[in-house]
Amino acid sequence: MITKKDLKDLYEWSKTNNFPIKCAPTAEGYSNKPIKFCWIKKNIKTIVVRKSIIQNFHIQSIYENPDILFSMYVIFDENTRLGPHKDPNIYKEPYKRIQIPIEIPDKEKCYMIWKGEKVHWKEGNPQLFEVMDYVHEGYNLTNKPMKFLFLDVKKSAEVEVQ
Repeated sequence: MITKKDLKDLYEWSKTNNFPIKCAPTAEGYSNKPIKFCWIKKNIKTIVVRKSIIQNFHIQSIYENPDILFSMYVIFDENTRLGPHKDPNIYKEPYKRIQIPIEIPDKEKCYMIWKGEKVHWKEGNPQLFEVMDYVHEGYNLTNKPMKFLFLDVKKSAEVEVQ
């Protein structure tokens, strides 16, 4: 179970943390700009949690939850457009994504197209999406970066987002 309190604590922690950022490798045509990120937990071949980045016992205990498969801090630069896509299934089991918006410069100009509807983000308000199952797109149409904490969790995981 991933609780509302876990997500709130992760939001509070991530908005004050300085993450070592690098550019993500992306497929041609996926995005009009490079996506910057810092991975925090991965579970591809083995489980690795970057304790040197977390530096907080309580946050580390949240990341020890086996329902969390992967987590990263992500920056979408100004005027970034992610075209229609499904995220690949790179884990040993199906997953869904919790998006925790950290900085949204303008909620009208920062949005996702999900199942044909425009979904706006609000800082600190986590949302859950089955990104490997549905085509979606994302936009930051401002002149400032937008930032998220993403958690890929087992599709079977119980998550309290609202």
